[in-house]
Amino acid sequence: MPLTLSVQSFRRLDGTSVISQVLAGDETGNPFDYPSFSADGRYVAFQTAANLTSGDVEFVDVFRMDLATGALVKISTAADGTGGNQNSTSVQLSADGRYAVFASHATNLGSGGPTSSDIFWKDLVTGEVRLVSSAQWTGADGNSYAPQISADGRYVLFESSATNLVPGDPASQDIFLKDVVTNAIVRVSASASGEGGNASSFNAQFTPDGRFVVFESRADNLVAGDTNGDLDVFVKDLTTGAISRASTDANGGEGDGDSLNARISADGRYVFFQSDAALVPGDTGTFDIFRKDLTDGSIVKVSASANGEGGNGNSFFASVSADGRYVTFTSQATNLVPGDPSGFPGDVFLKDLQTGAIARLSVRADGSEGDGNPGLDLRSQISADGRYVAFQSSSRLVPGDEDFASDIFLVDAAYLPHRQAIVEGRYVEAKLGVGAASRVSIAWGDGTASTVTPSLGSASFSHIYASSGTKAALVTVKQGAQTWVVPYKVDLAAGTLARNTALIDTLSGGAAADALTGDAFANRLYGNSGSDRLYGRSGNDTLAGGLGHDRLYGEAGNDTLDGGYG
Repeated sequence: MPLTLSVQSFRRLDGTSVISQVLAGDETGNPFDYPSFSADGRYVAFQTAANLTSGDVEFVDVFRMDLATGALVKISTAADGTGGNQNSTSVQLSADGRYAVFASHATNLGSGGPTSSDIFWKDLVTGEVRLVSSAQWTGADGNSYAPQISADGRYVLFESSATNLVPGDPASQDIFLKDVVTNAIVRVSASASGEGGNASSFNAQFTPDGRFVVFESRADNLVAGDTNGDLDVFVKDLTTGAISRASTDANGGEGDGDSLNARISADGRYVFFQSDAALVPGDTGTFDIFRKDLTDGSIVKVSASANGEGGNGNSFFASVSADGRYVTFTSQATNLVPGDPSGFPGDVFLKDLQTGAIARLSVRADGSEGDGNPGLDLRSQISADGRYVAFQSSSRLVPGDEDFASDIFLVDAAYLPHRQAIVEGRYVEAKLGVGAASRVSIAWGDGTASTVTPSLGSASFSHIYASSGTKAALVTVKQGAQTWVVPYKVDLAAGTLARNTALIDTLSGGAAADALTGDAFANRLYGNSGSDRLYGRSGNDTLAGGLGHDRLYGEAGNDTLDGGYG
């Protein structure tokens, strides 16, 4: 099979690769709030009062944006596409982005109550809308908020003050789980024996498979020995009914402060939450982010610098990658990274719990401070793989952002270590089409080289140059016994990778019989030993058969043919 080589893509990255403005608040100051990802990071959902679609009115609505295509879908509509007649908030997406849940005061989306906040489930492919906050076909007699959806879209968690969703429910805020397929509903905020909590419960989250649920509650009858009277974080196993308290120290001792806003890793092992309780030695009493290991009971402070020093300000709103390795949170601390002068009202940080590394995200692409008031509510959301982070901020962090409205920004964490090279235009990525090649390398023209094994006919590279300018690169493609060396030119100013037609490429065969075919440019073809066939095609080619009984075909162009011996 002839060797092939083409440039499928090449780009010189700029600052928008590090941080980009996904959505900008409009000229009336309507903010974009509470971003939520699909599992693969392709879709982001959010809420805003901005008029983003035709016929939109001045209510808060929820939307889904496709980050790959830019397509925008209004979620808070009835099945016929009619927009909600009241505010809709708190949107969450299933893993594939097809299903969404949200809270709404609208009365025209389904069979919701006339004044209460209800939870709705939406199929964004068919347009179907279902009322979730109901018992069989009876609407809730109280408000319902804060929905969460399972990865497959079947189960919905929410909190509600309604007393008619399950029999014998007391008049307090509880956590419920609804199966949208069977319509069955159960109360989650209950003890292992099924006794409902004797105080309110909030902020439920669950694992993608829907088995484990974390939530916060002041109830003291969910587990034995709960005597602190504070908000605690609990973990409920919906398969066994077992419930445990996560907001304890490494010895199981209860905290002396409030713990809330819990998140859980996909496997149910790690629980993350914010707390002002002294759960680790040397704690200072500020709100910190903690990680509790439910397997061995250990607990660590997440809101700490790379050397382990705890933050000197409050930290809130953790968001966690599926494996529990990466955590984002908002913090008013100024000692988590060097050169952070901002403190109040807060910044968004990304912590790697495997390496201890921590980075500040709510800054410009070059790491410098943004201007403007980011606001206290810098909530962040991290994608399941930990690569992408969305957050809201009214700081001006990207070029062209001229107002102080609350915008949604997207950070690609994979590029954070290279941000300086990126903003200086020295970081490039290339994808080459190489057919059946087994190995491809690039000599970058600066004394360094990279070698990769292709996948599905493509070879992908990235490189950081020490300086700008134009570079003379060589691409070497290896396929079987054949080797093709092709000159390219990298123009960093233009951001291009192009064949250098002023130079001649070299295609060499092995010891066996080879069929070597040039291309439209000037080629050197070396058959080496074996009975070879060499085809120059167009261009001024040099064909050298080498040892063996060779056939040389110069074809178009001024060619030089040397049959060699044999």
